[in-house]
Amino acid sequence: MVNAELPGTGTAPKAAVFWFDGDERWTPPDDVTPLTTTTTADVCIVGGGFTGLWSALHIKRLSPGTDVVLLEREFCGSGAAGRNGGWVNGLEQDLADLVERFGEEAALWLVDAADQALDDMARTVEQSGIDCDLAFNGGLSVATCEAHLEGATAVVPVARAVGRGDLFRVLAAEEARAQSGCPSAVGAVEVRRAGSVQPALLARGLRRLAVEAGVRVHEMSPVTRFERRRPSLLETSAGSVVADRVVLATASWLSGLPELRRTLFVIPSSVLATAPCPETLDAIGWQKGRPWADARVTVHYGQRTAGDRMVFGRGGGRLGFGGRIIPQHFHDEREALDVAGDLGALIPAMRGTPIGWRWAGPVDRAQHGLPWVGLLGGAPSIHYAAGYSGNGVGPSNLVGRILASRALELDDEHAACPLVSDPPTWLPMEPVRYAGALAVRKAIKRCEDAEGAGRRPDPVSRRLRRAIYVSMPRGVETWRFTR
Repeated sequence: MVNAELPGTGTAPKAAVFWFDGDERWTPPDDVTPLTTTTTADVCIVGGGFTGLWSALHIKRLSPGTDVVLLEREFCGSGAAGRNGGWVNGLEQDLADLVERFGEEAALWLVDAADQALDDMARTVEQSGIDCDLAFNGGLSVATCEAHLEGATAVVPVARAVGRGDLFRVLAAEEARAQSGCPSAVGAVEVRRAGSVQPALLARGLRRLAVEAGVRVHEMSPVTRFERRRPSLLETSAGSVVADRVVLATASWLSGLPELRRTLFVIPSSVLATAPCPETLDAIGWQKGRPWADARVTVHYGQRTAGDRMVFGRGGGRLGFGGRIIPQHFHDEREALDVAGDLGALIPAMRGTPIGWRWAGPVDRAQHGLPWVGLLGGAPSIHYAAGYSGNGVGPSNLVGRILASRALELDDEHAACPLVSDPPTWLPMEPVRYAGALAVRKAIKRCEDAEGAGRRPDPVSRRLRRAIYVSMPRGVETWRFTR
């Protein structure tokens, strides 16, 4: 048995999500209503995370009379929405990729729309009295070596060139160290519009608003089968819904659908929460509402909670064959131990701080790192969103707005925005995909470890690292669906 702990603490953390287990403000919903009958709806949303809840709320805002049913396999927020690290930002850090992929005008529309979505999130939280510690005090992307600094700052000249230089501020090494507590920092980029949140409390608040808006929410109602036709029949373990239109908002679980299994990597993100340590957090410069991350592909990230704990995590971990979600995507003691070691190495002042909780959650990673909204297998009334790639808390509001326009069949700028597309990339078929992913992951670690030590990575590892962005031909698919 491996116990994840910081050196010198002697503390074995709970295998539980701090946001649920350690925050006394969060309690399980007392009005869970599983679906036990057959019902009809104009729109059926599958998934009670941020994407599903924002989609439901936007549909009700745009068309209050639309009958919406939401089905959730456990309880709202139990998936990625309640298991993440609580980073909140828009799409500005993806600006260079957006310009390259969609052109300057479309890229700026997306950045502005994502920023407006953050405004809507903040306004919704304030006006509805959602107690979730949402605060925007900027975010920090810290580079611990020169090679990573080049990557972290690459977006800055692009932003200046398109007239958005105010989105970022570059920090020199001394200021980066003072604000991050990381003595190896060589510089950083401040993301001006970023913040943090207690994600499980935000999800619970959005659930309340959806119910108040007239959405029929059925939790403990996993969808076991659905028909790819219009209207669609969706069966749960004890009931069913006949819906004219369907929104699939299940994040990583979309990788289980034949139409999408070659479009997503499912990787875990492992997270720790420490005991309260206000003096230490003050000393290392961490502020509430100002999350921290490093500039690695296997990114480390964290925030200072309202209760003066550090929540710290790392992306990457064990893969499931064929894109499957496996138990280690939720709890992995080996990964937790590694993350605890990383925390002590990156921020030595945290050594000796007890860790109270450890958990993980699956992430739907797209090769190009951006979410997209599509029609499932070309079916005209089954919409989905996928590919948040670890940045879903903020963009989920925008994606929910896009899904609402698509489900309501509106002819507006959201329904036709650049994120609406067929799958943008395709992964290799198995077993090449699994073996290749393992090789690329190891190459990324070798490269980043070498760069962190001031060495040039070996040429084989450098080539393999670039393979993470290589898309394969779609080829012949074996799935079929009923029209």
